[in-house]
Amino acid sequence: MKSGAWTEIFKAGDYGDKGVYSEADLEAMVSNFNAEDQVPIVVGHPATDSPAWGWIAEVKRKGGVLLGRIGELHKDFAEALAQKKFKNRSVRIVRTGAGAKLLHLGFLGAALPQVAGLKQAAQFAGDGECTDHEFALPADDGRRDTDQEEDEMEKDEKIKQLEADLAAEKAARQADRESSAKTRAAARKDDFARFVDSEMVATGKIAVDRKDEVVAFMESLPDGEQADFSFETDGTKRTISQADWFKGFVRALPAAEFTQQLPDCPDQQGRHGQDFARNDKGQLADLSKHV
Repeated sequence: MKSGAWTEIFKAGDYGDKGVYSEADLEAMVSNFNAEDQVPIVVGHPATDSPAWGWIAEVKRKGGVLLGRIGELHKDFAEALAQKKFKNRSVRIVRTGAGAKLLHLGFLGAALPQVAGLKQAAQFAGDGECTDHEFALPADDGRRDTDQEEDEMEKDEKIKQLEADLAAEKAARQADRESSAKTRAAARKDDFARFVDSEMVATGKIAVDRKDEVVAFMESLPDGEQADFSFETDGTKRTISQADWFKGFVRALPAAEFTQQLPDCPDQQGRHGQDFARNDKGQLADLSKHV
């Protein structure tokens, strides 16, 4: 325990003939703490009028536990604390019209020599019934002191917050990636649809009713790092994406004739050949039916 550390001072509970203390009583101790009427740290039995070897700088409640932040400590007392000379400690509490009030924190188990310059402990001058509550310090069996536990709790809370922030950031990045992927996929589909319209349907290489089929095929081609493949042509090695290769292949195909004459063979009605041309929907139409 050292200056600036938080340590357990008191717990809510049933103390028999000394009274029952609730979390509201602990909250009252926090409210009744003030700089003018400081809480001293004393050595010896709390009933004795001991000088102050230190002071409680601040108190707070955490659930059913009252915690105090150690303020000024005399160097000899701090050394004695480090040497584990005190096995127990005690608090003195008084019930006032404003609620419970903490009067001092006493350490029991060792006697320190008289030292010049120690401040006298403040004496409570108000009305109220005082009670002393003794409790053991954590045993030296590998367990952590309360101030260390408090530090660890704060560290754990910070770690949990960092983990939550990291998870939120990871989720945001994943959402951005998914959004970007959807945007790219939509743009890719639009590009393929325009290609099929201009290079295949408009040139008569496929019928318009097969447009969606070809666009779906092009969408199934790999994208990104796995999209490229290599091949040799005329002794030259080329690397190109599969979608671009397909576009080049389609462009190299000869365009279909918009009008063609079938072989001169009569149909069932005795007509010889049929003329076809593209209608306003991009489909090949039988012109002979319009003559």
